[in-house]
Amino acid sequence: MVTCSASGSTQAVNLAPGTPVRPTSILVVGSTGTLGRQIVRRALDEGYDVRCLVRPRPAPADFLRDWGATVVNADLSKPETIPATLVGIHTIIDCATGRPEEPIKTVDWEGKVALIQCAKAMGIQKYVFFSIHNCDKHPEVPLMEIKYCTEKFLQDSGLPHITIRLCGFMQGLIGQYAVPILEEKSVWGTDAPTRIAYMDTQDIARLTFIALRNEKVNGKLLTFAGPRAWTTQ
Repeated sequence: MVTCSASGSTQAVNLAPGTPVRPTSILVVGSTGTLGRQIVRRALDEGYDVRCLVRPRPAPADFLRDWGATVVNADLSKPETIPATLVGIHTIIDCATGRPEEPIKTVDWEGKVALIQCAKAMGIQKYVFFSIHNCDKHPEVPLMEIKYCTEKFLQDSGLPHITIRLCGFMQGLIGQYAVPILEEKSVWGTDAPTRIAYMDTQDIARLTFIALRNEKVNGKLLTFAGPRAWTTQ
């Protein structure tokens, strides 16, 4: 079991007021991922000024620039790189998650704590956090426990926010099931009765911006799910 405890206080103090920022100015964290890239595309299509936080990488995220976004380099595991990326930003949309080879807490807990604290200190006016459906019911699963801890940390920070719990990405089924079937390879699954209401990430992105524009859901916990839940069987 992972113990979530943040160093420092969640009650960061806002900096002195500076130049007002446009409500259309957003930072997408995790913008090269399955969900993040759809958030970027949707935001650009709806007229937002999009800045993408991307870790320094051998293969640059040129496709984000080609779409019309601005790309800035930072690393959530290095908190000192975060503040400069937030200058002039109104809203953060946090789609980030750690890489499989990394310790689970590095990005998904310690990095998120640093990002939330920086956002609070720099006066970010809205923070959208993607979590996992029923994460509060499965503390034995490290990622789900960390997601729930982050939900609580964000709530306690006082930062204006929306938390969106997701069930699963339809796109993930391509690599998990479709490709092995087409290649006549084995498909691995579980006989557990767990049902997952998968959603297309394009639909998640569309609903995210509907929620972002709805002041009634500020501070709320939302769950996005597909119209039907499926088992592996």
